Amino acid sequence: MKLGIKQYLAGLVLLFVSTLFVPQAVSDFARAESTDTPIPAEAPLLLAIGLLFILAAAACIGWGYWLTHRVGGARKVNPEDDPDEPLLRPGYGPDPSEEASWRENPLRRRDPDGRA
Repeated sequence: MKLGIKQYLAGLVLLFVSTLFVPQAVSDFARAESTDTPIPAEAPLLLAIGLLFILAAAACIGWGYWLTHRVGGARKVNPEDDPDEPLLRPGYGPDPSEEASWRENPLRRRDPDGRA
């Protein structure tokens, strides 16, 4: 599995689990307010548990983001970084009739005096 994917999935699962607690707590608070009855004793506990799940989900998603986008991590391969990369593609190298020698490798470094 790619780096950081487990953290993203764990964060999404925690967000889903938080939906089991937060809506019930909000519903209890709203029902108590609309009917002028006391707030049920479990409503603040449900809200606290749901908010803890939301914070844990945010931490997991942030951790996954950090793992996939950290500066010192693995370098992403960019074709523009390699000046010889187009030579490896068919049709981008020099024409064989224009080459000085068919044995010459276009990726080989050359000495300053022109020898291979």
